[in-house]
Amino acid sequence: MARSETYQSLQQAIADELGDRQDLLAPLSDSGLSLSPIQSAIQSAISFWEREPFWFNEGYSNILLAPLNAPFFIAMPLQEFYGPLTSPTALDLSTYPRISTLSVLVNQNRYIINPRTWQYIEEISVNPSVHSEFPIDYAVSAGLLRLYPIPAEAVPINATFNHYLAPLVNPMDSNAWTTIAYDLIRSQAKLILAQEVLYDDDLAARTQQQAERYLYNLRAETTRRTGHARIRPSHF
Repeated sequence: MARSETYQSLQQAIADELGDRQDLLAPLSDSGLSLSPIQSAIQSAISFWEREPFWFNEGYSNILLAPLNAPFFIAMPLQEFYGPLTSPTALDLSTYPRISTLSVLVNQNRYIINPRTWQYIEEISVNPSVHSEFPIDYAVSAGLLRLYPIPAEAVPINATFNHYLAPLVNPMDSNAWTTIAYDLIRSQAKLILAQEVLYDDDLAARTQQQAERYLYNLRAETTRRTGHARIRPSHF
């Protein structure tokens, strides 16, 4: 069962577990920073893990789910590149830590778009005036998503992706990082504090073991919920 914790209660738990280090709950007087060491460690811990595809931070955008959902974006006729400033359709990839799959809907049939390297598409996309009914390959680089072949007509692109959760700012803020992944973020934050603030190697070793255990459990739950096993090397 997920815990019902807030940003504030998570901070206090970390301070208590470090030996009642209430001094770490306030910004250091000579640092000039707005965040306390514990707040900074929590934010760093979230940044460390938010690109991991857990079951609670994955999204699926598909036009067939409308009106509850919508396509990831509409590939426009003769438009090859998609980024924050591209026209007529813009796509800000910085809002997605990870894109797992793309598919295109044509005549009510879904077709997976193959992920390729940018170099691969650069080599095979010889003539930009050649177009196709729908793209079969894509690549991402420099904040741009590139389609090949270039579509001749507008087609909806669906996606499975990771998304950023609402940031923790105010004391009573809460999201999946303070509930479902509470133990992982708590232990990861303590590891960061042990390594970068307290310089305590023994504490770092203990909290690393804790974080690895909680990570294993969270990945196992993701596998149970999604049905897809994910074997990955440890980030530690």
